[in-house]
Amino acid sequence: MLTGDIADWLPQFRTLEQRMAEAIEAAWPICIGPLQAKKNTMTHEDHITNHLVDALIKTKKLPGRIVAQYKLLTTGADQLVSLSSSIDFVLTIGDDEDVYLACECKRLNVLYKSGLKGLVGEYVDEGLMRFVTSQYSNGLPLAMMLGYVMNARVDRARRGLGRAMKYRTAKIRLKSTADQPIILGRPIRFSTIHACKGGHDIEIAHTLLGWP
Repeated sequence: MLTGDIADWLPQFRTLEQRMAEAIEAAWPICIGPLQAKKNTMTHEDHITNHLVDALIKTKKLPGRIVAQYKLLTTGADQLVSLSSSIDFVLTIGDDEDVYLACECKRLNVLYKSGLKGLVGEYVDEGLMRFVTSQYSNGLPLAMMLGYVMNARVDRARRGLGRAMKYRTAKIRLKSTADQPIILGRPIRFSTIHACKGGHDIEIAHTLLGWP
């Protein structure tokens, strides 16, 4: 666990997140290359994430170790230890297994046979909420969410997420939202701050990547 005030660690985590975001943007074209033939067959987010992690590791641009499907262990009231869940991938920080930069990934704007589905509810309820409940990144000041926007309409995905989060403001314990300037051809970036059930605030850095 982190020692001292969690807020004191926030600048360091923000620096790591910025480096991670830049590495993800650079690795994205490499990641999607082998998957292009499957772009119309509802490429699953796990396949995309596996390719992204592989591309990130090969760049060798990040400090620490990138670990896919990072396993979390939980000790129950009976003192029995069990595997509770897995984070899509993390960047390890130091030797403490409880200190890491987590990244959870979800698809958005997916075209099914029945039509286009935004999946913004799933992004919030099945991704973001895991940080709010302290299931992921417990006691840590910052984490990441990646949105794979499967129709490349990152602007539409951002608006959909905005509506979904506003509707769930109380549930997700939303305290504030901040958007970064939009740059044509680059991922959309924004951040949200939430009051975790663990008793501290956590900042979530969101990056929306367009699938060409």
